[in-house]
Amino acid sequence: MATRIQNLQVTKVVDGDSIKISLNGKTESLRLICVDTEESHSGGTKPVTVAGKAASEMAKKYFATADGKLAKIDIEFDTDDPVEIAVEKHRDNYGRLLCYVHKEEENYNLKLIKEGWSPYFMKYGRSRLYHRQMTEAESVAKAYNLMIWNPITNAKIPCRNYANLLPWWSMRGSIVEDFRLAEATAGALSVRLDYPKILAAAETAKPITIFCDLQAGINKWIGSHAVIYAGSSYHKLDLWIPNAETDKMAPLKRLIEKRYAGRGRGYVYVSGKVEEYKGKPQIVLNNLKQFSDFPP
Repeated sequence: MATRIQNLQVTKVVDGDSIKISLNGKTESLRLICVDTEESHSGGTKPVTVAGKAASEMAKKYFATADGKLAKIDIEFDTDDPVEIAVEKHRDNYGRLLCYVHKEEENYNLKLIKEGWSPYFMKYGRSRLYHRQMTEAESVAKAYNLMIWNPITNAKIPCRNYANLLPWWSMRGSIVEDFRLAEATAGALSVRLDYPKILAAAETAKPITIFCDLQAGINKWIGSHAVIYAGSSYHKLDLWIPNAETDKMAPLKRLIEKRYAGRGRGYVYVSGKVEEYKGKPQIVLNNLKQFSDFPP
């Protein structure tokens, strides 16, 4: 049985795939896992679309009650960890809880895919609990031209190019699945899921292997030195490339840019001694052998 917290009050509907709830006396933001409705608010990197605005309106009606208030829901995490671990472990780069939402007997995440409001979003990994149901739901939504799969909806500009996005997401989902299968024996640590272990290793400058996402590539230059934010604002971890512009380090920089950044693999295993630097863990990169597409 997956970890589940019941009877939580929705306090705000942000858009089609993001809501806020009251949990343990404070407001928590939820980012619904394995779905990605289109944008309804400007300010991000993705375009605001007709489908995104419609999904947001649908969600506001869905979570409204007859007396004008907001519904109570259950949230479900993608593993069976104890509750206190799950609420720390399952958070995205912005600290939002990653979960499924159930209103009464309905899985809202699955509803979004089934009705064509969202693709099955596996960019950060497949659903451990509902992979088959979500795959089948997306197939049916496509077959019946529901919402985002309707050529009329997608004819309106701007729109998302799912023909390009879906194969890339699927490839990344397969890489995460390989990591999950090797997780028990390989000894690699996920930056998001195993962050406390990474912090503990940094206290003793221990050699480790991390599984991280380098989609953003090199994030910052300090003189001739390069910095990669291999974690997030919530799980901070830097990769430091000294003298990255020299001939010696150029192959490493090109590998990151050409294989992992942008629409590349993204995910990579990085090995090295992790140390604390200015209050956060850091691994210094100095040769190609520290990078691998395979677990140790």
